[in-house]
Amino acid sequence: MDTQARHRLHVVLVVILKVSIVGTWLVSQAGLNDSSYNVRHLSTHFSRVFLSISVTHNDFPTLIEAQWPVSYLPMRTVVFPNSETHANRAAAAAVDCTRLQQTHWTQVDSLSRLWVMDVGWPVVGCAPKLLVFDLIRNNAEVLRIDCGQHIDANASQSLVVQLGPKSSSCELERHIFFIQDSKPHILAYDILEQTWHQRDLMSNKYESMQQAFPIRPNDFTFGLQGELIVSDQDGVLYSSLEQLQLTSSNAVAATSVYVQLTRLGSLLGPSRSMLIDYFGALFYVMPKFGAVVRCAQLANLTAEGNEIIYLTSKNIQQIFFGAEGSVWVLSDRVLKPQDICYPGV
Repeated sequence: MDTQARHRLHVVLVVILKVSIVGTWLVSQAGLNDSSYNVRHLSTHFSRVFLSISVTHNDFPTLIEAQWPVSYLPMRTVVFPNSETHANRAAAAAVDCTRLQQTHWTQVDSLSRLWVMDVGWPVVGCAPKLLVFDLIRNNAEVLRIDCGQHIDANASQSLVVQLGPKSSSCELERHIFFIQDSKPHILAYDILEQTWHQRDLMSNKYESMQQAFPIRPNDFTFGLQGELIVSDQDGVLYSSLEQLQLTSSNAVAATSVYVQLTRLGSLLGPSRSMLIDYFGALFYVMPKFGAVVRCAQLANLTAEGNEIIYLTSKNIQQIFFGAEGSVWVLSDRVLKPQDICYPGV
């Protein structure tokens, strides 16, 4: 693979049964020239896209801003918000833990604030933290949250982060949710009260069982009614069936320390990047096989209800929604036209 190709990130548009032409960002425009890197995560905000990357030699910022969609030319890429915000981990003697060490995840809330999960650098004692930047106020940093007492310093490979759903269309997102290392609970940070919550995940698994067992989550998302949807290490799918409540005026509900989950069925294996569309269909990635899968109905889900809509030999990092029900696939390596298949055609 030549240098120019190695320094590109490719995305592929999947519209259920059709796949479009490959698009690309030239990250070298941001100054990433000779260092090798991989993309971790992507988030979008209107015409802006934010790429979380990992750099092999720890000598370059790990949050890049590009343009969206990728068909716009030229496709500008810059360090976000600026180089001074990021630490140069290659210079270990001058490490500043107040700076951004390693971007793991980003998402924009309803107030146009970019939430950034920094997993830190445990080698020198830099703990994980959340940083918040106001995209309206010239990318100003408006908040930072120390996560060191709640998020493991070495959990970067298993950590899944999601901005929680809004309670109604008139309200704002209130919680940031975390799962890590398949521990049998979910963590939540209350943005309004600035407090942490932990809820164990329990399920009877089958209706005939009387005893509840802990569920070790591998991935999670939220349904159309705000219900928590969880996939475990074996690819079994569970749901809270009702909106996940962390605060309540009801004394009994407020003291509850677990979430009761109901078994929905089985996926094709351990999942990544689960999403629910506006019709309640579930999309997820099977990293082991490089496949994107769609489940139209989640009740009594079996293997027949898992429809593979995209398949590639490359490493799929993430899927995300575009316009008109389209699903975009982000890979950490170059995708070539021959890597694209057309399911059902």
